[in-house]
Amino acid sequence: MVYLISKVFLTICRIIFRNGEKEGVNFKVNTSLDKGLNYVLENGTELEKWYAKKLLNIKEELPPHWASKQKPDGGWNSKEFNNTVSNMGTTSVTLMRLIFFKLQPLNEVNMTVDFLWDTQQSDGRWGGNPKQYKENPPEWNKPGDLKVEVWETANNLASLSALGYTNDRRVIKGIEWVESKEIGSGRFPGYIHTTHAMAAVKFLQEEYGDSEKYIEQSHQFLEQNRHKDWFDIMDVTWPLMLWSNARISPKHPTVETYLSELISRRNEDGIWRSIYPNCDTQYTIEAISLLRNYRE
Repeated sequence: MVYLISKVFLTICRIIFRNGEKEGVNFKVNTSLDKGLNYVLENGTELEKWYAKKLLNIKEELPPHWASKQKPDGGWNSKEFNNTVSNMGTTSVTLMRLIFFKLQPLNEVNMTVDFLWDTQQSDGRWGGNPKQYKENPPEWNKPGDLKVEVWETANNLASLSALGYTNDRRVIKGIEWVESKEIGSGRFPGYIHTTHAMAAVKFLQEEYGDSEKYIEQSHQFLEQNRHKDWFDIMDVTWPLMLWSNARISPKHPTVETYLSELISRRNEDGIWRSIYPNCDTQYTIEAISLLRNYRE
């Protein structure tokens, strides 16, 4: 299996988001989480600060212009792709995060879903729009590349399924397309995110055997790569967000293993540091939210 090399996802790390005991996983409530939230409040984007306050039970309206990267067609662009054409990779990750931060009721989410329905291809897949780029598109979002289309499609299916579209014929068609690209038991060409997402999709489809097949590959990925230099906190928070959105139990052994890895990567100052610049507040607020979600 060709596993993810995290650095190719650097340009989407800030698309939008610049204590107790849970069964099977122990979380000790201490000042570390407070330190992390304080760091986000001092250094985060406006939306990150808003969500940190929400975790502190401080109710405020969403900051103005938080969705400034959403295009009129409902898709999204990151700052690296300041173009009138929406970017599929950015859109896919954005929807996943909006669901994770429990912003499903917003019109911006509905617009994003409509964009996905409008851009789904006849065989069930999604892919990037070649008009987005003049030349040399980044590896992780190259239009027409199977490795890219399969992760974007799987990630979109996980989010759409989490929103309740599990039995929609368009979702079923997308699942069939992704499954047709499987190259082994739970393995796909390209990025590990396809496997992470399909574990969530199949769990929501109540096809638990297939979900286990995929999540076991996610487990192997962690065990084989957790000590490598390129392995980043992003490689921990991304699957956990997908599985949280799918409501996979924190008692699941693979979820427990990823949560343990998440906790181990927290610094003494309460911050989750990334190997990439300007991403620490994003991954810190994601990590704290993951611990809260799995504790409740």
